Amino acid sequence: SLLPYLPPLPPPPPKKKKFSCVKDVLSPRECKALIGDNPAITYPFQLDTFQQQAVARLHDFKSVFVSAHTSSGKTLVSEYGAMLSIQRGRRAIYTSPIKALSNQKFRDFQGVYGAENVGIITGDVQINQSAPLLIMTTEVLRSMLYRGSDIIKDTETVIFDECHYLNDPERGVVYEECIVMLGSSPVMIFLSATTDNGVGFCDWVAGVTGRDVFFIETRKRIVPLKHQLFIAGERVTIKMGEGGYEIKGWEKAKTLVGKKAGKRAASAPRGGRPAWQDGGGKSQWQGLVRHMEKESLLPGIVFSFSKRKCQEIADWCSSLSLNSKAEEAQVVRFGNELKSRLSEKDSNLPQVLHTINLARVGVGVHHGGMLPVLKEFVEILFSRGLVKVLCATETFAMGVNMPSKSVMFSEIRKNDGTQFRCLLPGEYTQMAG
Repeated sequence: SLLPYLPPLPPPPPKKKKFSCVKDVLSPRECKALIGDNPAITYPFQLDTFQQQAVARLHDFKSVFVSAHTSSGKTLVSEYGAMLSIQRGRRAIYTSPIKALSNQKFRDFQGVYGAENVGIITGDVQINQSAPLLIMTTEVLRSMLYRGSDIIKDTETVIFDECHYLNDPERGVVYEECIVMLGSSPVMIFLSATTDNGVGFCDWVAGVTGRDVFFIETRKRIVPLKHQLFIAGERVTIKMGEGGYEIKGWEKAKTLVGKKAGKRAASAPRGGRPAWQDGGGKSQWQGLVRHMEKESLLPGIVFSFSKRKCQEIADWCSSLSLNSKAEEAQVVRFGNELKSRLSEKDSNLPQVLHTINLARVGVGVHHGGMLPVLKEFVEILFSRGLVKVLCATETFAMGVNMPSKSVMFSEIRKNDGTQFRCLLPGEYTQMAG
């Protein structure tokens, strides 16, 4: 033949497996088969479907993303995943975006796993750093990954709580870097109550880590939200649960606004802002808190997007005496214990004395301008029901689990670092519960 000899083509390279998001559809029987007869934790109640699916995937060494509303039971998945790693003789790391949530989880997990098995590492405190379960902020985890810490090498499970923080323009990059640097070695558990695009996020994580991520969600809200306006001493319901807006309530609200303030006060600028953006005055907040107390809707959280306004509302409520004499005595004892742990100079700081005096009458303040020990002091009192009204900034809403019957907003606009704008739906839902 006149044609040149052509060697046969080499076989095509094997296709690389494409890792992606997998929407979980495990049946109860399949879940039971994966979990087996010796679960890491035995609960005195039947787990919900999404909890069973997540737990089963963890037994199979799979990463999971759990999207569920507040109080649905997402924390159970993280507790189970951590215990599973501890029983296997490996380490688990729990991360959160803020110190307040890390501090709370440290206290909670000590009750679950024992104080000797739980440690915490934040910018303020380092306790029991060799523990099999470490609580830390996401920034601390990133720092460890950059340094090549030995702690990371022994870690089997990493839990990212409140992972919707990835959307934050400034701090979202911390989550991205942690996920990329962790790679495919550890099992990852992602928890969020307000996720806009969970499937897209899981696809991205699967692509950069080289392992499938199982997306598990439930849209069932255990406690339906009742959205109300407080106008002229009256609460008006404008939306109930997942239903539509209540037109009658909306019309009533407009009528009350018109009677109380008139058309000019409702629309004309006052000091450069409309009247509805002023955040209320002393008499309005005292009236609202008394009304909520009468209706047995306390403890409650007041969200304000200004530290100054947050402190101002707390000072206005300080004359209401929301605690009983017995409760006041408990706060005083706890306050004296706090002061005894501080130096004489620190124990007499105006902020320390003022925070304790506010707490004595059932009012608390929580914002970034406070000493960390005072924020923890207020968190513990609120969790025990000794603070009836907690005035806080937005960071308190990042997953901190506190027993609140109501949530009040001083305004619905915030400064996001570049401009003043109205709250986004996800931000409102995160704070409202």
